[in-house]
Amino acid sequence: MESALRRVIVDLMLFMLTILAAVGLAPPEEPLAGQLRAAIWNDLQLNAMIGNGNWLASLWYNAGQEDAKAPDLHILDMSCGSNREGYRCSFTLLRDGGARTAFNEEAPDRLNCTAQFIRQEEAGGWMVKHRPPRGFGHSRTDMRCKTVPAS
Repeated sequence: MESALRRVIVDLMLFMLTILAAVGLAPPEEPLAGQLRAAIWNDLQLNAMIGNGNWLASLWYNAGQEDAKAPDLHILDMSCGSNREGYRCSFTLLRDGGARTAFNEEAPDRLNCTAQFIRQEEAGGWMVKHRPPRGFGHSRTDMRCKTVPAS
C-alpha cells in the first residue's frame, strides 16, 4: 500500500513538473505590444479632439461616438520592426457595425495604418511620433491610414 501511495505521489509530482515546464515554454505576455496599442489609442483620441494630421483616422474614431451604445473599436494584425528611432508598425483599425458617418462624411469601418513609435523618456513608455506643425497649430501625428478596399 505504501509503495502504491509513493508511486501516485511520484506520478503526481512528475505531472506537476511537466505542467510547470509547459507553462515556462509558453510565450510571456507582450508588454511592449500593450504599450504600443495604448500609444495608438492615445494618438487616436488626441487626433480625434484636435485633428492633427490624420483626418481619415479621426473620421474612423469619431463615427458612432454620438450613439448611446458606441460601436466597439479594435486594433488588429499589428506587425512591428525595430529601427533607430524605436518601432515602425503596421496594423488594422476595425470598427464594428460597418461604415458610418462622421462630420457629414463617410467614415470607413476598416483602415490599414502605419506609425512610427518613439520612446517617451519621462513617462517610460511609447508614443506615436509627432512632427512639428506646418506653420502654426498642433504637432502632426506620424500615423498614416488608408481605407481598406472592399473585397
